[in-house]
Amino acid sequence: MIPAGFLKAWAGTALFLLAIDALWLGVVARGFYARQLGDLMLDQPRLGIAAIFYVMYSAVIVVLASAPAFRSGSLQDALMLGAVLGFAAYGTYDITNLSTLKNWPLMMSVVDMAWGTLLTTAAAAVGFWMLRWV
Repeated sequence: MIPAGFLKAWAGTALFLLAIDALWLGVVARGFYARQLGDLMLDQPRLGIAAIFYVMYSAVIVVLASAPAFRSGSLQDALMLGAVLGFAAYGTYDITNLSTLKNWPLMMSVVDMAWGTLLTTAAAAVGFWMLRWV
């Protein structure tokens, strides 16, 4: 059985990721991504597929960053583990694209990796606080 505290941290982390990433992708950096990706970008995102990502990635953040930090009692651990996880996850995607896709923009990868690192760091802190709260 999955502990209730984990489920609440997972849900809180997922909602945070979704809200902040939607603001980033839909408002703040929409023009940047559209210019970088051009015809590769869909007019509307596939929300069902995006939901799979947010459900999966938020669970991974809680398991690999927030929960270990909760056990150590250190917000700094959550931030560090979140940054490492975000850099690795977004880096895997972006560096793979740089190495396999024609005309994949370097600036796209640099910005996306920085964003993914920052977003995952913040989400790991949210998960940490949710675990402490419940």
